[in-house]
Amino acid sequence: MQLDFTLQFTDNAWYPTLDINNFKSTTGENINIQEKMVLSFSAPGKITEGDITVTTNPWCELKTAIESSEISSGIFDIKLTITAASGAIGDSIENIHMGVNVSSDSAAKWDTFKNTFTVAADEETQTAGELVVTCAALPAGLENTAVELVLVRGEKSEILNPVAGKNTFNIDAGSYTVSAAELRTADGTVRAGVILSADTLTMTKGQRTSLTVAFEPAERSTTLDISIDLAADHALYREEMSLAYLENNVEKQRFTLSAGQNLRLEQLPVSGQFSVRIDDIKLNNVHYQFDAATGALDNKLHKVTFTHEQIRQNDDSQSPSAVLTVIVKAEKNVAATFDLRLIEQNTLPHQYHFTNLPMQSGSQTQSVKLAQGSYQVASGTLIHDGVVHYIDVDSATLNVDGMSPVTLTVTVVEGANLQVKGFPDYLSFGGCADMSPSNVADLAEARVSSLFKYSGDDGMGDASAYLDPAKEPTSKIIQMARDVEAITHDSVLPVMVSYTCNLSLGDVENIIDDPLRHKFSFANFIQALQMAQAMKDDEHSVPAGFIVNPDYLGECQKYGFKPDYAIPVRQPLSEAMAHHGVNIAIPAAITDTLKGYITGVNWLVRVVAPDVVLGWQLNLWSVGGSQWVYNDFTYDDVFDPEDGVKKRMTIDPALAGKLSAQYALLVGVFDDIEYVRADGTAAVAKGADFMAADRYEADDFTARAYKNGYCYSPFEWDRTFDFCASLSRHLRQPVLPWQMPASRLASVSEEVGSLDEQFWGTGGSYLMGHAEIGDSVEAINANLLNIEFLDVHTSMMGHNPKELFSRHEWDFSQPKYGDFPSRGIFHVQVGGGATTGVVSAVNRNSSSWMRAKLKSYRNNPVKFSK
Repeated sequence: MQLDFTLQFTDNAWYPTLDINNFKSTTGENINIQEKMVLSFSAPGKITEGDITVTTNPWCELKTAIESSEISSGIFDIKLTITAASGAIGDSIENIHMGVNVSSDSAAKWDTFKNTFTVAADEETQTAGELVVTCAALPAGLENTAVELVLVRGEKSEILNPVAGKNTFNIDAGSYTVSAAELRTADGTVRAGVILSADTLTMTKGQRTSLTVAFEPAERSTTLDISIDLAADHALYREEMSLAYLENNVEKQRFTLSAGQNLRLEQLPVSGQFSVRIDDIKLNNVHYQFDAATGALDNKLHKVTFTHEQIRQNDDSQSPSAVLTVIVKAEKNVAATFDLRLIEQNTLPHQYHFTNLPMQSGSQTQSVKLAQGSYQVASGTLIHDGVVHYIDVDSATLNVDGMSPVTLTVTVVEGANLQVKGFPDYLSFGGCADMSPSNVADLAEARVSSLFKYSGDDGMGDASAYLDPAKEPTSKIIQMARDVEAITHDSVLPVMVSYTCNLSLGDVENIIDDPLRHKFSFANFIQALQMAQAMKDDEHSVPAGFIVNPDYLGECQKYGFKPDYAIPVRQPLSEAMAHHGVNIAIPAAITDTLKGYITGVNWLVRVVAPDVVLGWQLNLWSVGGSQWVYNDFTYDDVFDPEDGVKKRMTIDPALAGKLSAQYALLVGVFDDIEYVRADGTAAVAKGADFMAADRYEADDFTARAYKNGYCYSPFEWDRTFDFCASLSRHLRQPVLPWQMPASRLASVSEEVGSLDEQFWGTGGSYLMGHAEIGDSVEAINANLLNIEFLDVHTSMMGHNPKELFSRHEWDFSQPKYGDFPSRGIFHVQVGGGATTGVVSAVNRNSSSWMRAKLKSYRNNPVKFSK
């Protein structure tokens, strides 16, 4: 039964409300709802169950369920279903009151969507219009293929498969973009473009809309399916092989393929001859040659499979040749093995691949002798039982000049343990929360493993007073994480970002020297820690995490503060502890110095909340600036932790990571400290558990990013994560990239309006992959490419993003997170207070895209190898 009703809107800039009442049957029947009432409508923001109040007479207990999807920037289609907790509803619903969390200050007023409202009893709402698709006859050779029309309305998409003639579909009211993939046979040998009479459709409830489908002439081509099929014990099974595709003996394409991989080449000519050839390989003194695969280009599918039968091998032992001894120096003997590869610098290089070398101190003389030549030594990183190990060689080049034995020294260095308490045993992602009611549904949809929120009332340490417990959000954020868990049934770690000293404000030397500020911030930190520890239970042995003091280490390093730099610590810490009844003696090692302060923060966490996980934060710009992300950059006064002197240095990602790590270690971020418990027993307080690394949280194509020198192409993101890898390497600790912008690029087919309202960027496209953009500058929306950078930044960024993206080769086709664990990265947190993450309340444009990407990722996460 479809219902009539009355709408009464009350306008408010950020939280308009609506009352729906006077429900009547459109046919005059009495209303007697047995199962459900359904409402469908659009709104300029999200609505949660907490935003809805249903008044009944007589009273009955009701349940509400909400489905929502974003149909354009900040506009949502919403379906509300109301059911009785038991029995029937009858005609008891008198009024439905609801409010909407408006997505932005520029969003349309809610009453402009009044014509979208439809209400029904015991059936679905009738919101559809009729789409009549007139489809031409399919081209010859494509009669058995399916036409696929894709209608997209925001997050909603619908696929239609019309056949030749007239087709009728019922489509929900609204505006849609419509597209059609080309027709093609499964083997790709025949294809034809699809011509639509319109690329947008507006469907109106109860009305008819027409669309015509025609076809371009069919094109015919040849297809090759190429694969390499070798047994796992074959010497070439793990080798990358260079293949060439030729037409009439002229090379047209070159690519790399390994055993077990497949490659399809389509749209090849329909006349002439093809051949596929694999380049010779000289491996471990065996010369492998491959028979070419040949055939006719004839509008057919050809399966080209290389097996051992197409491989000829001959002894390639050389004279003179040398015996190689690999000397392994392992910091710790590990029950695992590693590989080494030597590649000659030559046109057809000799290669040597030594496998199953033990990660234990000792020497291994190889049975295969080395031919004379100069070799590049390829070493790498491996993960065993969740711990990163670096395989370092004493020289990147090995020269073999005759029969004299040669040695290669390999050092196995233990790095970060990626298995950080409270986090999963695979590379995971988290998102920023702003405590809007819609956060829970959004975070659950993205299947995040953590969520983070700034601690305190002002988010900056609350350094002027003891904070009212009601204003500390820690307990609420922990509960939010558990609400997300209740939906996903996955563990979600709440992480508080806490300032015990806020150097983000500037005025560094005065703030860091202010004991009153320290006292209040220490006290408010203790309060948050106590709240977190109190919420430990059997299912949550790690109740929360804390990331402390953004910008603190960065400012101290930039200023060149040494570990003994004077800071008031003991008295303000003691007063803060007394305020909250923490009765334990402050260890003597916590001194009134910079190192004493950092040690004091760590110790405080371990004695007040021993079960939380703790990380400190540092910045890309800790070395004096972040210009080096764009190109190696020379600074005049970089602090060198090795000798405590500022000096002129040219910074690249590896050096930036090394210097930042050395500084963090110098000032004691990861130092353990001995102390005495309140009961008199001795104990050790552990240093930090991880390091958070911060780029800068603004979305690239907003003014607050690019006008501050932060607009990245994939090249700059590569260097950012190279920094993280170096940071982890030199810390030997796990790294958590924090507050990473998750915004994506806009393609040429998307509408780009106000940049500062839509929050476009590159972080999400880089992390998760963006196949629609691929490796083409031309695929990026011109409104993004043509932003004018400030003159002060052109030397490092170029004049506009088009220049920035044109300086290096790049490709968004695949996600970039695959090697993060080998870089010491165990978790990534995306988003910020005004930066795209996964919650729609912070940003409307890309958050749904990122949610979908993260949800898909959880089906196949990158695990920490054993």
